[in-house]
Amino acid sequence: MVSGKAEPVFPAQVEAGGAYVSNKEAKAFYWTATMRPVREGQMQAMLRAAFEDGWPSPFGKSAEDVASWLWTDLLASNPFGNYGVLVPWPEEDDDQLGHGGWVAYSRRQVCYITAKSFFGGKLWRFNSGLFRLMDMCTGACDFRASFATLLAACAADETLADGKQGPMILVAKAGVAPAVADVRALAENVKLEPSGLRMCDYDADAGEFANVESVPSSGCLPRSASAPGVDFMTGGLEGQVTQDISASWFGGYLFDAKACGLGGGQDERLSVYFPEVTVLAYFLSRSSPYPQVRQPVWFLGTRNFFKNLDGTARFDSPLVLSDIPVDDRDLESITLAGNSYQIDRSRPVVVFMSESQGFFTESRPNLELARTNRLDSQRDMGSGKYAFEKQVRAWYRSMALDSYDEAIRPILKKLSRSVGAGPWLAGLWWGDSQLGFLAAWLGQVLAAHTWGQPLPLDYYLYADFTENPGNMCYILPGEACEKCLDICQSPDPPSSAYWMPDNAYFDGRPCVEDKSICGQKGFDDIVGAFLGRSVGDVWREIESKVAASPVSVNVFDALLSARRLQVFP
Repeated sequence: MVSGKAEPVFPAQVEAGGAYVSNKEAKAFYWTATMRPVREGQMQAMLRAAFEDGWPSPFGKSAEDVASWLWTDLLASNPFGNYGVLVPWPEEDDDQLGHGGWVAYSRRQVCYITAKSFFGGKLWRFNSGLFRLMDMCTGACDFRASFATLLAACAADETLADGKQGPMILVAKAGVAPAVADVRALAENVKLEPSGLRMCDYDADAGEFANVESVPSSGCLPRSASAPGVDFMTGGLEGQVTQDISASWFGGYLFDAKACGLGGGQDERLSVYFPEVTVLAYFLSRSSPYPQVRQPVWFLGTRNFFKNLDGTARFDSPLVLSDIPVDDRDLESITLAGNSYQIDRSRPVVVFMSESQGFFTESRPNLELARTNRLDSQRDMGSGKYAFEKQVRAWYRSMALDSYDEAIRPILKKLSRSVGAGPWLAGLWWGDSQLGFLAAWLGQVLAAHTWGQPLPLDYYLYADFTENPGNMCYILPGEACEKCLDICQSPDPPSSAYWMPDNAYFDGRPCVEDKSICGQKGFDDIVGAFLGRSVGDVWREIESKVAASPVSVNVFDALLSARRLQVFP
């Protein structure tokens, strides 16, 4: 159907084959008359053109098989029923969900939106970011290959056979950020418990930890020199949520950089590996210049389509297909808005950033100080925009169950058992890695308190995380820190494994190398000292002691140098 205008606004729950649900009103937009290609053979050619080395027959499907299914099945009827495409409405906060909004599309609907967009389709009066991404990225590139692989998965999917809608994919945004005072008040009555934090030494060779539990072995296997292990980005631990270190919006600065593939930070690389996340994140915004969903936001029911993307990004290219389910073996039953659906339980993704984007001018001197945790502005302990209290609040808001609409909280609880993360705050926003660890730990303990069930932070330690390689070593003490820095340098990560501005390099090399920054105390000492105390008490002590210490003294050393370690049963 072609319409010269959008349809009127509809109620939040619209019957579109029983497969579209939202807590926001919906608006129907209709496809324009022009959509290339207009022949099945042209579809085959465009699918093949997405791959530099020829069509790889994903899921055993030839390009002819996929094009035939698209032509005779998916595109032959509209999974939105009599509506063109339903979109949450009105636009708010530069995307379609706004504060506290959520929407669930069926897998067939996501396949449909992807196919129409991949082949040049546009909606009348809704110029979504997905259409602009497709126009920017043409021919053989990582994004086109990722989207073509998604379409092959759609064609092979048993849950879509005979016109079925398949499982749901849910996108949910957090509500308005709480006042810092409210988070502080909560912190007075929550204690730092041992089960709130687990550690995985992925490639730092840091030795044993006395005070921190380990991530279970199914979710923690160190990498080798030639292959990834298992971390929170490769996946492996059941119910572990993948945390995406984002900009203000999911996908970073892809439009600024005109990036159509791997080579950015963690956020941009995950965009390639999780095509269902990318399709919806870009589709659900028409804002300019960054048409992407704003953070914090969860994606439930999505899948990681490719192997080998770990926190180091050493092994992420070329794309190697994962054994993702195209049947019902990973599906979980859920209730949403009073109706029963199914959802894929394999890889929840949560996207959020620290409140520190652009907190200093990225000149060479400033970046050299920031990457060695020696920039004064990294240690704002006041009430400013980038202060430590805002970082604790940012993590808490993003992970607290009550930040999200009440209707989806049971689904979040059903699918989530822990959250996996790397050096949040101290990646490409160049925060202090020790303060980043503290903000994440305090914020997660507070957030987990709202879930009514354990939700530990699985914290992964890297010598050379793809963002700010080497800086994470500074959360280790003494010789362990020095050894970690050597691992990052020997050999240097391959050039494909990171992206940084030129000012962030040290004599042309990516890894931090200054061993004189290594302190006496590490994160394990901090955990041993603070366990059993209230988050509010520890929060105040961090602020007072760090504010009183010169930037030449590491945060952990400043916290522990003048206090006697306390032992709790």
